[in-house]
Formats: sequence, C-alpha cells, structure tokens
Amino acid sequence: MKIKERSLKTIIRDEQVTKDGCYYRYKLMMTKSSKVASYRIPLYSIEIEMKDSFGELTECSVDNIFADLGKAVVFYDRMIRNLATPIDLPYIVEDEIFK
Repeated sequence: MKIKERSLKTIIRDEQVTKDGCYYRYKLMMTKSSKVASYRIPLYSIEIEMKDSFGELTECSVDNIFADLGKAVVFYDRMIRNLATPIDLPYIVEDEIFK
C-alpha cells in the first residue's frame, strides 16, 4: 500500500535574474516532513528555472537536501551568484554532498 505524502512547500526566497538574453529563476522552499524519520523537521529544497534566448524552458529541483536553514541559504546564494543552470544543479549538489 502506498501512502501519499501530504506536505506543502513554502517559498522562502524567490529571485529572478536576466543576463545575456537568458532568464533565471531560483526558489528556496521549505517543507515540514510528514515521514517518520524526519517528522515535522523543516527540510529545504532548491528549484531553478531557465528560459534561454530562444524561449526554451528548462527546470530542475532537488528536494529536501538541507535540514539547516543557514546552509540552505548559503547554497542558494551561491547558485544565484554563479548563475547555476538547471542542468548544473544535480552535479553541484553532488559536489556539495561529497565535499
């Protein structure tokens, strides 16, 4: 039997950047987990959307990768500062986890 997880994401920060004809949107979101192992612990997710100069939209999100708001904000700010793309996000997260 599958149990549907019921949780709402709250957007903590939402920033848009336009550079060289590309539009980037970065979101930092918080979810309070309903899973037993992390019940009611706030978990933080990052989402990136990018629309290129041809109008092609790509997006990627990594869910529940941080349990510490401070670390999530530092990571989020670094994504914006370096104009991370949706394609880059999984690789950047992998590097962050295995530092």
